[in-house]
Amino acid sequence: MELPRYTFAAAVGHWTFNASITAVLVVLAAAYLGGVRSATKRGNSWPLWRTAAFLVLGLGSVALCTMSSLATYNHTVLWALAAQVTLLISIVPVCIAVGDPLGLVQVALSPAAVRRWDRLISGRVVRTLTFPAVAAVLAVVLQLVLFFSGLLSLVLRSATALDVLYLVVLAVGCLLALPLLGTELLPAWCTEPLRLLFAALDGLLDAFPGIVVMTTGTMLAGSHYRRFAPSWSPDPKWNEHVAGALMLALSEVVALPLLLILFFRWAASETRAGAREVADVPAVVNETGSPDETPAAEQPWWETEGFGRRTDEFQPRRRR
Repeated sequence: MELPRYTFAAAVGHWTFNASITAVLVVLAAAYLGGVRSATKRGNSWPLWRTAAFLVLGLGSVALCTMSSLATYNHTVLWALAAQVTLLISIVPVCIAVGDPLGLVQVALSPAAVRRWDRLISGRVVRTLTFPAVAAVLAVVLQLVLFFSGLLSLVLRSATALDVLYLVVLAVGCLLALPLLGTELLPAWCTEPLRLLFAALDGLLDAFPGIVVMTTGTMLAGSHYRRFAPSWSPDPKWNEHVAGALMLALSEVVALPLLLILFFRWAASETRAGAREVADVPAVVNETGSPDETPAAEQPWWETEGFGRRTDEFQPRRRR
């Protein structure tokens, strides 16, 4: 049966159930809630808003991308699949990272288990893959390989291959979002301003796949979409232009929340650091016996302004 024209009613009403993705989401939710319970038993409180962010924003957005009308229409029009891939590799990992699952691991495990975890994430492979520049390039390469190789036709023919693609795309997106918003995976010299810079550069790189898809002269899985194209769709080539435009627009729009989170977190850390420095300055008693403020010592601007300075709350965990 031909799907109806993609209107607001169709977008809201045409959902599909994905048993494999649902099972993965249930396992992740159970693991996270188990970590919260373990942390509470160890006397470590875990913010309720982080739990809500992980379950509702993080896992909820995964379900939205993989079981909404986009999943219903992705075999019919290319732009639906393109929107899924872009959201799973960009905005969904940010939603997951807000829940700070790596931070939960640190407070939920025993000291011996934490040491083993530290050795795992301190390995060369993990450090390389989670470095922002490497993760951003890997995300771009994955999207180009998907749309300009036989992989696109494979995932359209096999539901299992499509589910694996969902998880791989999400994992690659998390390689960038988790380190930028976490405190464990990046080296000490990667300060808050540098994190913000990496996020901005990632936003520029994310535009490249959309531009390539929008301007390509080849048919992407053309035989499939020519066969299943609905009567209300102009032609498969038009779908490619829409798919590329959606990838470009979504990748740039969804980069804004990440930039805002990093910016306000940097501003908050600098405010706290400034307050600690003021509290540590000793008072000088003047002739009348009342304390005067000690004038600030002359320091280079890169120290007084905080550029390159590592605040205590963002110190990465060292090997033990």
